[in-house]
Order: sequence, then C-alpha cells, then structure tokens
Amino acid sequence: MADNVAITPGSGATVATDDVGGFHYQRIKVAVGADGVAADWPVGSGTAAAVPRITLATDSPGIITTGTAGSPSTTVLTVQGITSGTPQVISNVPLTNFGAGEYETVAASQTAQALGATGATGDYIAGVLVIPATTTPGVVTLLDNAISIPLFVGGASSVSNLVPFFIPLGMISVSGAWKITTGANVSCIGIGNFT
Repeated sequence: MADNVAITPGSGATVATDDVGGFHYQRIKVAVGADGVAADWPVGSGTAAAVPRITLATDSPGIITTGTAGSPSTTVLTVQGITSGTPQVISNVPLTNFGAGEYETVAASQTAQALGATGATGDYIAGVLVIPATTTPGVVTLLDNAISIPLFVGGASSVSNLVPFFIPLGMISVSGAWKITTGANVSCIGIGNFT
C-alpha cells in the first residue's frame, strides 16, 4: 500500500482538536516504528501513566545506570561515555547522603586516622568540619590512603576566632581509606560514607 492518503475537505469524520483562543490545534497520537510498522508510543504505569518512557540505546554516548556498592550499601550512579565505540565508565557517584551521612571525629595530634571502621577505595567524603582550639591551630591533612591532600595549613593567627568551619570536598577515594592527620590544637569531624 502506498504511503500518504488524500483528504478531501468537507463533511465526514470528526477530527480531534484543542480549541486555543478560537483556533483549533489538531491532536495527534504519536506512533513509532520502522517503515511499514506503526506502534503506539509506550507509556509508563502508576502515577505517571501518561508519561512517555525513553530508553537510551546501548551504543548511546550517555548511558546511565544505577546500582549499589559499599558497606553500608549506597546507591551509585554509573555514567558511561563512548571512546572509539567502546563504553567507558567515567565515574561512580553516590546518590544518597550528599553533604550528609556518617561522621567520624578526629582529635588533635592524630596521625592518619582512618575514617570508618576500616575505610576502603570508593568511600565518599562530603567534607571536613575543622574545630580550632586556639588561634594558632595546627595543620589538617586529608589522605586518600597514602596520597596527601593539605586541607588547612594552620599556624600563627591562621584563624581570628574559635568558630568551627566546614571545608566542602565531595570526593571518592581512589586508593584506599580516607584518613585525617591533625596537628596540635585542632580537631575535626569527617562527614561522608565510610566503610
């Protein structure tokens, strides 16, 4: 059968429209399919029953999947990109407890204290609350296992008062447990999701 059908204006079947300001806009039902095939656009179920669902093709450059990882279990988002036609994992990002979650206190003068019972690669740190005890507090250093990341250098008059301050991070460890080293006269609280 040939594509397209000629329509003769005049009396006949009623066409579905929506009257907008005195003008009729035709209502059209969307169908999808290859040439010679027409199927109604699939819609979801439940409270959003009339909302079309879209599934990305497996060779799309933007594949997004969810799953769980870690202990306690954390929902993670896996985003893939295409490099020479092969999906590559860009990152696994926790979807729960951004900026919140577990906390671990670290007293002054501690060396490489692990955050969590043991800590592990993939742990998430939202940030560190630094609590100076004097206006000459010591340093605060974050470690990704053995990789050192200076957070606060401290020293004479490095703070003007004893109000705690938060250092936002939003990072996932790549080499092991998050650890914190503190100098004299400064303690802190690590916040995130730790193993």
